[in-house]
Amino acid sequence: MPFPDLGNRYKFIRLIDKGGTASVYLVHDVLYGKFIAVKALFANYAQDKEMLQKFMDEINIYLMLDHPNIVNLVDCIHRNNTYYLVMEFVDGQTIEDYVKNVTGPIPSKLAIDMMIEIVKGIEYAHNTPIGLSGNIGVLHLDFKPGNVLISKQGDIKIIDYGIAQASQEERSKKIMGTPMYMSPEQLDISKKLDVRTDIYQLGVSFHEMVTGYKPYNREMSKSEIFDNIKNKPLNRVMDIYPHSDERVQNIIDMSTAKDPNDRYQSCTELREALEELK
Repeated sequence: MPFPDLGNRYKFIRLIDKGGTASVYLVHDVLYGKFIAVKALFANYAQDKEMLQKFMDEINIYLMLDHPNIVNLVDCIHRNNTYYLVMEFVDGQTIEDYVKNVTGPIPSKLAIDMMIEIVKGIEYAHNTPIGLSGNIGVLHLDFKPGNVLISKQGDIKIIDYGIAQASQEERSKKIMGTPMYMSPEQLDISKKLDVRTDIYQLGVSFHEMVTGYKPYNREMSKSEIFDNIKNKPLNRVMDIYPHSDERVQNIIDMSTAKDPNDRYQSCTELREALEELK
């Protein structure tokens, strides 16, 4: 997909990433003399009213979120009958790539520090009111190591609120999210989701950070993954690394309990548990 014509202000540098529905480009903002990231829907999706609405919803969510651990929306451009997200550029990589290319399993102390920053961002979003009622926070619903960036300076930035706040009507039609990181309740389209779904995904991601392994084998079929999510706990960290911290295991266990009532009931509880480990 060629870089869209956004006028003289934005000079294309290179493609950063290409996802299922959009491309992200590194761009030089000539006016302010800094690098930014531009997210653009693929042309076929840009003509899809439902997909365009989801993109607009993502823009509106980013406009409401202002936190050092969430990537910042700089501008929104309407050009050629579609919209483009102009976002701060984070010079770094996803935590998924960081584990794969830099550290392998992240040492517990560093992983705890990183998780505290991640949870602060998700906690802030949960406490940011949206909607006419003004009392519903922003859920992520697709949190995973691939959706959080770590800069070269060590800053943590959460990205991709693309399916956040998908309506109950939308969720009743299909399962939404990344299969390996879904909570048990996400597999039941009749269930209403809340902050505890994000807490489950945070626990699964914490497990991947300290073990270096995906939660489930890539060779598994989707139905096998879903069966594991519903019925089997994650592999124990201490079975993989016998000398790992049992308290880390306890936090993962409580975050990923099958019954939402058995999990931490808020990100505040999870953050405080992590801070106690420090």
